[in-house]
Amino acid sequence: MKQLHLNKYSTAAILLFAAAVIFIYIALISIPKDITTSVFVISGMVCAMTGIFTLTFSAGEPLDPRLLGLLPAGGCINLCSTMQHFGISGNAYFLPPRFTGEAHVLQFNPTTSYTGSERSAKGTFRETGPPGLVTIPLCDPLIEDLRKRNALVIPEKEEDLTVLLREIIEDVFKFASRVSTKWSGSSVTITFHNSPFIDGCKIIKQGPPDCCTKNPCPMCSLCGVLIAKGRDKVVTFDTCSITPSSRDITIVMSILP
Repeated sequence: MKQLHLNKYSTAAILLFAAAVIFIYIALISIPKDITTSVFVISGMVCAMTGIFTLTFSAGEPLDPRLLGLLPAGGCINLCSTMQHFGISGNAYFLPPRFTGEAHVLQFNPTTSYTGSERSAKGTFRETGPPGLVTIPLCDPLIEDLRKRNALVIPEKEEDLTVLLREIIEDVFKFASRVSTKWSGSSVTITFHNSPFIDGCKIIKQGPPDCCTKNPCPMCSLCGVLIAKGRDKVVTFDTCSITPSSRDITIVMSILP
């Protein structure tokens, strides 16, 4: 059964309403036309109005961004450790549907070099070609949420993808106060400025080597999946760096021919 939890603003509003009732009651039982009666009436009205104002802005207290940033850290580190155990050392490659035959973009981590050939999502390890691990990107639930609630349409052009990334990162999910995207030939650099979730990135950085590029978190993999889907090309993570002083996160990705 769902329980009602009052935050400090709701509690304050209730106390103000109670005080207003007490003041009005005292005014009613006081001698009419006495100046004290007027004081109690005015005090009761002020308490009632303040209570209404406080209750209006008594929405639930927001969750701590630091804690939210830590949520995906354990999953990222665990999968990276598993990859390391099985000798999968390649960075993440995001494969659009035409490479796999699946409806969604998939993540592929090779054990050797990979140049963008078609992969199969039916079996994790291949008998021919560079073997590796095929998984669902960690951002997949975010992509589904964007499709259901925001009617997501992924454009093809770089300038349109830049606008889409800015809208999703800044306005929808608020992953950063500002995001900048720089396209340079087959490379794209994305910077999350003043990200409230950078504490999770710090934890992941302390995990297995290159964990951020081998198994990007939901925030970073979201960019790779959107670009891979929009450009209909394989996208791979090259580097991921953080600047704790400015709370900036910078990822560099390559788009395979």
